[in-house]
Amino acid sequence: MTNIDFDHPDYFANIEDVFSAFQEMSWQVKKGIFACGDDEQLQKIQAKVPVVFYGFGEENDFQARNIVKSTEGTTFDVFVRNNFYDTFSIPAYGDHNVLNSLAVIALCHYENIESKVIQSQLETFEGVKRRFSEKKVADQVIIDDYAHHPTEIKVTIEAAKQKYPDREIVAVFQPHTFTRTQAFLNEFAESLNKADMVYLCEIFGSAREIHGKLSITDLKEKIDGAEIITEDNISRLKKHGNGVILFMGAGDIQKFQEAYENQLQV
Repeated sequence: MTNIDFDHPDYFANIEDVFSAFQEMSWQVKKGIFACGDDEQLQKIQAKVPVVFYGFGEENDFQARNIVKSTEGTTFDVFVRNNFYDTFSIPAYGDHNVLNSLAVIALCHYENIESKVIQSQLETFEGVKRRFSEKKVADQVIIDDYAHHPTEIKVTIEAAKQKYPDREIVAVFQPHTFTRTQAFLNEFAESLNKADMVYLCEIFGSAREIHGKLSITDLKEKIDGAEIITEDNISRLKKHGNGVILFMGAGDIQKFQEAYENQLQV
């Protein structure tokens, strides 16, 4: 379990409602649970099986320390119940990827897999589709990410800044569902303001809600210098030629990316 965060506001009433769903699942686990101990909600999880905690805090069973971030990736030491275990390197960026790797290390440790095997696999892991999926088109760095929650947007922008500290980070974001946008309007603005420039696409609805009570303008007004972008005026991104363009969203944000890539190849 990586975290418990409030989301899907069209289904869950609040964070307590989300926690209840996780707690119900936890009672059904047969062997064991690996959970991020840095997460306030996960600290309260109860189970009939052992719960192994991982994270940055000293109270965790598996702890990441001495984290070194660079443009090539991230290196960190792992301590198991305050005893040094080994050093690991990942070709990935952001604290969330350190935590994800730590969860894998903890699981492998319990399965008695040697650290050198874990190290080798982590060093060559290329990630998953639509999570910081990077490409270069006509000298323009483009990153595609499924991020559609404020927390995901925040860590994706931070990861881009780690890899490209000297470049402008440009966020192109398409909100997914009206209820989520309304519930997290301020949080979306706070996360997106971490980018150097923000472009917003129209809100993508869902099968349960085609229309909503707010528009993309409501979000735009909360973000410094943000602009609304469409497929027809996507070429305005060209002025960020030396920047890193982050396309984020869970709807059809990829059509905006494809439109821009076509512009670059003209």
